[in-house]
Amino acid sequence: MTRSNHRKKKSARWHQTQNRDGFVREANRLSLRSRSYFKLEELNRKFSVVKDGMSVLDLGAAPGGWSQYASRIVGENGRMVAVDLLNMKPLHNVHFLQLDITAENATEQIQAVLRNSPVDVVVSDMAPNITGIASTDVLNFENLQAPMFKICTGVLRIGGSLIFKAFRDSESIKLKQKCRLQFEQCEFFKPKASRSRSSEFYVIAKNFKNPEQIL
Repeated sequence: MTRSNHRKKKSARWHQTQNRDGFVREANRLSLRSRSYFKLEELNRKFSVVKDGMSVLDLGAAPGGWSQYASRIVGENGRMVAVDLLNMKPLHNVHFLQLDITAENATEQIQAVLRNSPVDVVVSDMAPNITGIASTDVLNFENLQAPMFKICTGVLRIGGSLIFKAFRDSESIKLKQKCRLQFEQCEFFKPKASRSRSSEFYVIAKNFKNPEQIL
């Protein structure tokens, strides 16, 4: 099979999956940015992290599903800042910053937008492109996770919360141990909107306590 035919078959399978996905259909019906909206909605209903009037930072925000949900929860009295390497169409009550979070001065650029005012919550649905090679995928994910934690230490208030995507692997227990260096509570949860065959889950870390510790 040629690479071209392989890509066509892969694309066809993806479209079939999308067409069968109830969350995709519901997202389209409600004019939502993405099906991931429902993931954060379920996470927040269970763990009550994002609330009215809060300040929230969304890392890896495009196309905007999580920002769309969080901005509706924080309301007009809250503050919503979204960051992504890719451009994102404007959303009401969301300040967008196009930025590579792996850049050396990423934290400083985000702090400037926030006017050095700490946020209550950081959320991140970021994930690298999956290659299928386990060692490569783990490394690529760590290359995103490390700057995410670094940014948290620079912008998250004491007592704040973090929600982010992770993948089941041999390092999952170590990840929870690392989170507990900076947060009082750390839980794992897989929302219904996550596809059953996916190894993704979400980490919910509450009560930020250690701004000096960079994971």
